[in-house]
Amino acid sequence: MTMVQVLNTKGAARRLGCSETWIHKLVARGLLRAYIYDSDGILVERKPESRRQGQGLYFFAEEVDTYQPEVQRRPRGSKNKPGNIRPQEVKTN
Repeated sequence: MTMVQVLNTKGAARRLGCSETWIHKLVARGLLRAYIYDSDGILVERKPESRRQGQGLYFFAEEVDTYQPEVQRRPRGSKNKPGNIRPQEVKTN
């Protein structure tokens, strides 16, 4: 039996560095395959035409890692955080 790492939506978003909403958009456009648990508790691929709000989506880590976004997005967070700003030079006489 092989071990496979399964991520939920939040885990996939963190791994790709984007929001959970963006993950849902990727799934809706067919760029990222999602899986759901059926009534027997078995992980099955989600059908593109099936939409069930509130049902958790799961992803295989290998598939998430192979997805490469076309454009690298800026990391989430405050835009006003102090980064590598150098202090101004002060001249002393």
